[in-house]
Amino acid sequence: MAEEKAGYQYTLVVGPDSPDRAWLESVLMRGGLEVAACTEAEILAMPDVVPPQVVFLDDSTAREERMASFANLKAFPALAGVPIVILALDADMDSFSGAITRGAAAYLVKPVAAEEVVAVAHKISGWLRSGDRTEKRRRLRRPLLMRVDVEVSGRAGVVPGQIVDVSGTGCRVELQGPVERGDVVRLTLYGVEGSTDLSLAAEVRWQRRAPDGTQVAGVKFTGTTAVLAGRLLGTLTAHS
Repeated sequence: MAEEKAGYQYTLVVGPDSPDRAWLESVLMRGGLEVAACTEAEILAMPDVVPPQVVFLDDSTAREERMASFANLKAFPALAGVPIVILALDADMDSFSGAITRGAAAYLVKPVAAEEVVAVAHKISGWLRSGDRTEKRRRLRRPLLMRVDVEVSGRAGVVPGQIVDVSGTGCRVELQGPVERGDVVRLTLYGVEGSTDLSLAAEVRWQRRAPDGTQVAGVKFTGTTAVLAGRLLGTLTAHS
């Protein structure tokens, strides 16, 4: 039975029984995912929950209530370490940054395209299944999906990309253009409505091309940036 539970992979949708939650369930199932759904009160009252791969918190309340629900889910033992994606109505920077700094894996604003929801779910599920990181590395990192622009020192222009996971010392970025090992770079972070005007200095420690052709780079934050990055990207909160 324990082996059966360990092998059961599904996505959990948490939110009030509403048309929004029904839509989210339907989208994820059409995207090829096993889905379960319940309210916050229901999940917190379950004594024996098989941990999901990803939780989607579907929430249309004010920021304070939403973050209280998020904190309750993070503190629930059965969901310890499970990535949580927040879907909310608020598109302001405070709502976005507040979710990310507290450890959300992604923050999506409703209404959101079905394709984006499915892509986020598969991206995070794929990160958890990936065999190119040891269990030790997995514990030190957490998935985080955030758009960035990457400026390479001494090179004109920027390379668009997306952070896919973070640790206390660096992050992994998928890029739409090449970078080289040793490049000194600056990552400009984006929120839901555009640039945050916040940048992080880093150095490219490795780069490779993934099987699907995506350019992937591991960067290490330099100088005092590591402390700032920990606060902005939620690694200090997530592992404190």
